[in-house]
Amino acid sequence: MPGPPRVFSDEQVWPPAPKPVSEPAGTSTQPFPAVPGTPPPGPLSASPAGPVAPASPLAVAEAAAAAAAGAAAGTGTGTGIRTGAPGAPEAGAPEQAAAASGPARSPRRRTALRVSGAILAVVLAMGIPTWDGYLFYRTGNPAYQVHTVAAGGAGTLMNVSWKVRVEQADSLPGARPIKAEQEWLKITVTRTSLNAEGVLRRGEPTIKVKHPDGRTWQAQIVNTGLPVEVKDHKIGTGYDYDVISLVPKKIAGEVEVEVLPSTIRVPLEEESVEDLFKRVGTEKTEPQDQVLLFRR
Repeated sequence: MPGPPRVFSDEQVWPPAPKPVSEPAGTSTQPFPAVPGTPPPGPLSASPAGPVAPASPLAVAEAAAAAAAGAAAGTGTGTGIRTGAPGAPEAGAPEQAAAASGPARSPRRRTALRVSGAILAVVLAMGIPTWDGYLFYRTGNPAYQVHTVAAGGAGTLMNVSWKVRVEQADSLPGARPIKAEQEWLKITVTRTSLNAEGVLRRGEPTIKVKHPDGRTWQAQIVNTGLPVEVKDHKIGTGYDYDVISLVPKKIAGEVEVEVLPSTIRVPLEEESVEDLFKRVGTEKTEPQDQVLLFRR
């Protein structure tokens, strides 16, 4: 049979009783157990491991005394007991918040840096070969600088004056039969050397037929009126290129003529192959990017 219930005398637990004057702070050698914090008021809640046994009055008193001793010394006990006025934040709360928020933002920053680096690498991997290919393409296909010439006017490039005349014809002598919706163009391109340098620039030009919407048609030089001998080439005298082209009849009156003069400099006198190679190696290569566009 159980014995009679034990009766405990009244003992002050909280707030802790003042310490005797004869025992200053830090003189006790008795270790105190770590207390996680001030328990909330109300009945004790059951933990997953089972009901929690209430702490003995002696342990609670010893923990309270240790907290009071730490507060009096100004160093804190490190037991996690809240100090200060009720509702005041715990010591070290800003540091704990910064430590908690720092790792959460760091992975996001690292992910953004990785994504940015990957995008930059892709752009460089695609852009550098593309730009290199564009430069290589432009070496053989320069961006033309177009000089527009009014209808019936003349244009000058590299000391040579150029003029164009266009005639429409349903048939040409000796030409093959064409469809009803097609029409021949008889184009006469006249070149006039303005000085000795213009005589040197007597290389055969490139001629095209072009519509304002961007469509182009082939033009063929069928006869060259330039003298065979260089000495017979006169400054200020016009020499003709006879050109033909086949275009749709409905736009035959709208097409324009492009003349791309040659940048080759042909010597005035006949020279040997050795001299030719020596001259070619010393002359500066000029880009053939100047175009004359003759309006209709």
